[in-house]
Amino acid sequence: MSRIDYDSLIILSAVIREGSFEAAAKALKVTQSAVSQRIRQLEEKAGVVLVARGRPCLPTEAGIQYCRHVEQVTLLQQELDQRMRALVGGDIAGAATIRLGVNNDSLATWFPNVIKRASRELGIRLDVLPDDQDHTEASLKSGDALAVITALETPIHGCRRLSLGSMDYVAVASPEFFLAEFSKGVSLDTLRGSTCLAYNRKDNIQDQWMTLCFGETVPLSTHFVPSYEGYIACCRNGTAWGLIPSIAATPLVALGELVELSPGKAARVSLHWQASMQSSEILTRLGDLVLEEATKHLVTDAFRP
Repeated sequence: MSRIDYDSLIILSAVIREGSFEAAAKALKVTQSAVSQRIRQLEEKAGVVLVARGRPCLPTEAGIQYCRHVEQVTLLQQELDQRMRALVGGDIAGAATIRLGVNNDSLATWFPNVIKRASRELGIRLDVLPDDQDHTEASLKSGDALAVITALETPIHGCRRLSLGSMDYVAVASPEFFLAEFSKGVSLDTLRGSTCLAYNRKDNIQDQWMTLCFGETVPLSTHFVPSYEGYIACCRNGTAWGLIPSIAATPLVALGELVELSPGKAARVSLHWQASMQSSEILTRLGDLVLEEATKHLVTDAFRP
């Protein structure tokens, strides 16, 4: 495209964010036909389909690139607004939104402090894409997110990486479940076929913990519970045993609501912030803010880059 139509890119971004032409029209306070016309014109100029129509509407590879570009431009515009306000006064036109990939356990424990501070200190809004820490980097590589919290230590091409520290996971169960299943102690024999919890089929923290404790793994009978709150509730009500962050487990163990299967044995997952270096000063400041909050709550790694 010789000249980018940013008004149309904003509409494209709204369609992808809201999931439909109708929802985008409602959010932008325009008619659905106006949204459809703008997207059609944008696709004709680009010479490629940008939106895969469906429920929800999804971006094509080309659509992802355009959405990523308009997010970066929006951040740059907000920075300019902030500088101009410092010079001549007045209000900022509007808060920019940054799409982030964040692992579920961080989102449920320490990351809400980041969201609060990002709003108050940076004047931005966050659009969080939750996933397992071993898979959040996919949204960064695809362009769906500008930054992620990930277990991937290797820097992604074109990205800035910060080591945040480590999250410890301990194996726990209710006292009743522990007595019923592990009265003879916790071993590979008693674990074999026992009922455990996992967030989804991508979650392998149970295998990591068994390898740490016993040097190998055994088959388990697994409930898949893709909710942090639901996962912990199932541990507490005696449904199964599971691995939860020590941040959450420690007070529950102290209250006697949960029992550690192997005290002192925690599976440690290192977390990293990876963000596009082609973005703005605001994204850099957000990364520094994330590091500050992570340092308060995570296990500090011995060395940082």
